[in-house]
Amino acid sequence: MLSGKTLVPFNTHAGSRLCGFDKKLTDAISDSNVAVGLAISGQDAQSKQDKVREDVDEWLDGPGF
Repeated sequence: MLSGKTLVPFNTHAGSRLCGFDKKLTDAISDSNVAVGLAISGQDAQSKQDKVREDVDEWLDGPGF
């Protein structure tokens, strides 16, 4: 179902970042393209929303897309 698709990992976290999820996706679905992921601290998502918006915009403009 995900073969040949581009997978884009992103999440909020409490300190674990992506926790290797991008690698796990690559290993599990080797014939897919896994883009550069983004992990946002849950604390930042709540208290630094302007900064998070900038980070997300920068990520979307980056080489992974």
